[in-house]
Amino acid sequence: MNQSYKEQVELINKQIKEMVSIYRDAVRHLNISESEFWIWYTLVAMDGNYTQQDICSVWSLPKQTVNTIITHMKLKKYAYLEAIPGTRNHKVIRLTDEGRRYGEKIVLPISMAEEKAFEKISPDEFALVTNIFGKYIEIIREEFHAET
Repeated sequence: MNQSYKEQVELINKQIKEMVSIYRDAVRHLNISESEFWIWYTLVAMDGNYTQQDICSVWSLPKQTVNTIITHMKLKKYAYLEAIPGTRNHKVIRLTDEGRRYGEKIVLPISMAEEKAFEKISPDEFALVTNIFGKYIEIIREEFHAET
């Protein structure tokens, strides 16, 4: 492995850690955990219907962590679970009106910052970054699984 390659991998890893740090700092003042933030983010900013299992998968969060946070959200009347017809025990997480208002206070400032950043990068550049990074992740995952 030549030095240039090592430096590039090191740079990618540093950038990943920096991105994680930016979100961690943004969440720190909200008095919630990062895991809770990503659950709110999913339910407020992302389109779609999500189960606890979906959230675990999307954000690589432990089942127990997600279950505990959703249970607290239910106790505060921020969320409830709705059975999915035709499934044995799958339930979609739904926000109450109060939960949506609370979640928006948490998520909207951060998603607005994301949107502003997105607007400062050309669509072609953004597509290039996400496509290449996605490919890199896929290959790294395959390589790690090949070695185990």
